[in-house]
Amino acid sequence: MKQRKYIYLSVIQGNYGYGWDDLCQYDRNNPDEMKELKQDYRAYRENEREYCHRIIHRREPNPRYNN
Repeated sequence: MKQRKYIYLSVIQGNYGYGWDDLCQYDRNNPDEMKELKQDYRAYRENEREYCHRIIHRREPNPRYNN
């Protein structure tokens, strides 16, 4: 299996009045984690209606990548 140079993540962020904070992160290449992302995002929006939430996509270097 080919080693990937980057890890692709989806991140749920919440704004509690002083900027966006990362709450949870999920691997975008894992279908089970993407289902969990949707469920968690829905739960945050339902249970913390007074705050804003969003999903962003992020790319980070893979610490196990070898040149």
